[in-house]
Amino acid sequence: MAKLLHIEASPRGAESFSSRAAAAFVDEYRRSHPQDEIEQLRLFEHALPDFDAEAAAQKMQHIAQLMRGEQGVEPVGKWAGVVAEIERLKAADKVLISTPMWNFSLPYRLKHYLDVILQPGLTFYVNRQGEYVGKLRGKPLQLIIASGSAYAPGFPRADGGTKTDFLQAYLLHVGRWLGFEDIRVIRIQPTAHPVPGEVDALMQGGIEEARAAARSF
Repeated sequence: MAKLLHIEASPRGAESFSSRAAAAFVDEYRRSHPQDEIEQLRLFEHALPDFDAEAAAQKMQHIAQLMRGEQGVEPVGKWAGVVAEIERLKAADKVLISTPMWNFSLPYRLKHYLDVILQPGLTFYVNRQGEYVGKLRGKPLQLIIASGSAYAPGFPRADGGTKTDFLQAYLLHVGRWLGFEDIRVIRIQPTAHPVPGEVDALMQGGIEEARAAARSF
């Protein structure tokens, strides 16, 4: 039995294009993998630990101890919340992230989550060559991304950067940093199409793509 963790980064529920496609993915995954466990993490409803002065001080102490060859700090105070989120992620065999694009990048709650779980010695380490090595190898990562405009591959764009997609580039970079080697992407765009019928067809296409992706995930 495997465990799928769905990290949902939209606050709009069923009105969200990324969440609707992700719901179709999860439904099909549940049907085609009936023995697997599915955990839903809705970031706009979940109380993430605040990475405030206490957490930052604990992180600096954690890094200092690692550099001395010691174990990291004990999971107490704010650091306990950080470790709990990391353990949730590490317990998953497969990860699904569904997110809209906000202002060419990611919603702040998803950035908050990533700032919490990206911790040295816990989700990545630095080897003797000074290279970052992710500790989440062997897990597939599925990204479902919705955006109002259409964004082509390339970074930065040749149009002067007015339609540069920082979101997918960032998530791919962070995913590889964490050790994900099998990263799959579904794009739903442009959701701000002026013709309603075109949006419906676009959404249906995204749902069908998500269902097909779930069967082989």
